[in-house]
Amino acid sequence: MKTSNLIYGLICTILAGISLYISISFDNDMSGIFSGMTGAFGVIGIIAIIRYFYWRKNKEKYQEKIELEEIELKDELKQKLRDRAGKYTYWVSMSITALSIIVYSLLGVLNIMETEHIVAYLGIYLIIQVFAGSIIFYHLLRKYD
Repeated sequence: MKTSNLIYGLICTILAGISLYISISFDNDMSGIFSGMTGAFGVIGIIAIIRYFYWRKNKEKYQEKIELEEIELKDELKQKLRDRAGKYTYWVSMSITALSIIVYSLLGVLNIMETEHIVAYLGIYLIIQVFAGSIIFYHLLRKYD
């Protein structure tokens, strides 16, 4: 396990502490955002640190894991499928983005919606991006197996 992973975990944990300090110090509308950043950075940092020490203890398992990952990455069929999944995900995301521009323009003109709905929509958009890539990849994998 590289020490850069430990450094990454420590940086995320420090950023979580800074976000927590800002969240507690400034009691305004932004404190909720900084509280969320505290949780996100904290969890990511702690998991990275735990993984570093776990894989440092289990070096043989880590070598096996790295070898399997390299075999998976170099598999030509899976590489082509990842490329196609990325292409289809890109098309889906561009379609959703274009549709959202139209919808938000209409809702803005009609004074129907506030920004909290936009944040919820963008969160859903992010979730769709993550799952669409995985679903398309596994669909293509089944198609070619």
